[in-house]
Amino acid sequence: MKSTKYLSLAAMLATMLIGATSCDDFLTIYPQDRVVEENFWEDKNDLEGVRYGAYRQMASTIKNLIIWGDIRSDAYYIYQDDPTTDMVNNGFYTYKKILVAQLDSTMGFYDWGSVYTTINFCNKVLSNGERVLEHDAQFTQTEWNQMKAEMTALRALNYFYLIRAFKNIPYSNDVINSDEDTRQFAATPQLNVLDTLIMDVRSVAGKGRNRFGGSFGTRDTKGLMTNTAIYALLAEMYLWRSALREGRGFSQDSVRSDADSVVFYGQLSLDALALQTQQTTNSQFDRSRLKTSDYGSGLSNANLIQNEDMQGDFNAQSIVTVPSYTAIFENGNSDESIFEIQFSSDDQRESKFLNELYGHGGASVLCASPDAFANASNLKDVNKDCRKWYTCQPRTDDSGSQDELSNPVMLKWAVCTFLSNGSKVRTTHSSTYTYNNWIFYRMTDVMLMMAEAHAVLGNYKNCRNIVDAIHKRSQIDQTTGLSATSDNTQQKCIDLVMKERLLELTGEGKRWFDLVRYAERYAGGHNADPLEPQYTDGADGVAKIVDNFLAKGAYSRQSSTLKNRIKNRYGLYSPYYYMELRANKYLFQQNPVWNREKTLGVEE
Repeated sequence: MKSTKYLSLAAMLATMLIGATSCDDFLTIYPQDRVVEENFWEDKNDLEGVRYGAYRQMASTIKNLIIWGDIRSDAYYIYQDDPTTDMVNNGFYTYKKILVAQLDSTMGFYDWGSVYTTINFCNKVLSNGERVLEHDAQFTQTEWNQMKAEMTALRALNYFYLIRAFKNIPYSNDVINSDEDTRQFAATPQLNVLDTLIMDVRSVAGKGRNRFGGSFGTRDTKGLMTNTAIYALLAEMYLWRSALREGRGFSQDSVRSDADSVVFYGQLSLDALALQTQQTTNSQFDRSRLKTSDYGSGLSNANLIQNEDMQGDFNAQSIVTVPSYTAIFENGNSDESIFEIQFSSDDQRESKFLNELYGHGGASVLCASPDAFANASNLKDVNKDCRKWYTCQPRTDDSGSQDELSNPVMLKWAVCTFLSNGSKVRTTHSSTYTYNNWIFYRMTDVMLMMAEAHAVLGNYKNCRNIVDAIHKRSQIDQTTGLSATSDNTQQKCIDLVMKERLLELTGEGKRWFDLVRYAERYAGGHNADPLEPQYTDGADGVAKIVDNFLAKGAYSRQSSTLKNRIKNRYGLYSPYYYMELRANKYLFQQNPVWNREKTLGVEE
């Protein structure tokens, strides 16, 4: 992503070939000049330009991916809580509507066109690779196999976001060159798409690059889909399928088989990451200072960065450093990173969406929910969990005085200093969110996927050991973990994993998707599914996430209202953007829970 040659070519191709989605077009992704494109695919550089362009395009979609995958969850509330004119003008009112389950098909956040554009970039590479292989003698079969694996996985990741956000979606792996190509697109059922994605990615698993070399080696190794990222994607897709199958009454053999695959591919991801780390020189920080430990997880190659400097006299007036925080979020591209989209001044790509969503000034939107954090923590003193320091507490100024913004804010993506003060820690910051990379997968995420799978398989000790290891790494006393218990059931252990995922991954675009997966696993209900009557409607799963999680967050007083608004499994997913439905002549039906169109008077 950082190579000037590739970026200039990608920018040229984007201008030449890719049209923007308009109000009258559905998936409008077509060349302005077919003759130009037909003469374009001649050598390796042509392929690589479009390949890098796919990542740049995906970078432009991240804000929407966060909104789809996170902000409906128990983790946040809106900083300004009244629908004033200023809130409406700044979009706060729309965010609040989403948080309290009043979604509307006119909200621009639900326009998926930009994600389909990323998919079309991938399809263009995959459709033209064999042609380039014939024309360019310098382009080898091995290079093509590696690029094919990378683009297949990136395409699958984007489709995976769509089925988690919208459930049933238009699906095609053909290149889209005109509006007419899209006119017969119907919505493919979620499980059918997921089956296909798993099959596609399995066909290329292990055939990608392990790492990249050259002057951009570290950035490309972490910023492109390597084998460790492909394995992580497979692990998560299998985890989702196990939940969807369990909630729909599939055989326990199929549910357990998927859970076994989560553990299998999760371990392959950790193994590939360890090899990658061994072979890569990371100049972003002095690796020799970063000691690691497996903290008794029981997993091979699950070595977490130690937070040694947190130990000592916590009550003293002193600066507390958190090496894992600095390496993972502040520096980026850490040894625990599996896949993160790159942003930097080098290519003039800024991650401004982080400041808008999680910033600490008047323009910020989301505040972290102390109630949700307290519900997730098993500590009597939550201040001894360093994740609270940069996830859920008021910011202070550099002198240590509390800032005028007293609401708990998300400082995960900022440059922070932690100051201990009488068994509490206050946080200062000196940066805005400008060039932070966006992390899609990292080590602890994969470990917790494996923990959830172990819970499904009845391996409760294995589940608890993994959760315990991640928990220990973030505590002041890193020798003390969660208390052991003999109260082991699948749901108890999955609840434990869900709590740890909130503590560990808040602010990383995952929480709402976690809750949807949980609700789908325990779907139940007494009525038939509105569109798939062979299944129940999933109302029991909705009640579980409201009672166990949403009702223990910032909007606890609206628990009954949330159940009524979400209703069934379709309320867990987003509405189709109304302009897409109209452009496609309503070939597929609106989500039955959100089958209304209401203008909010706000342009997104």
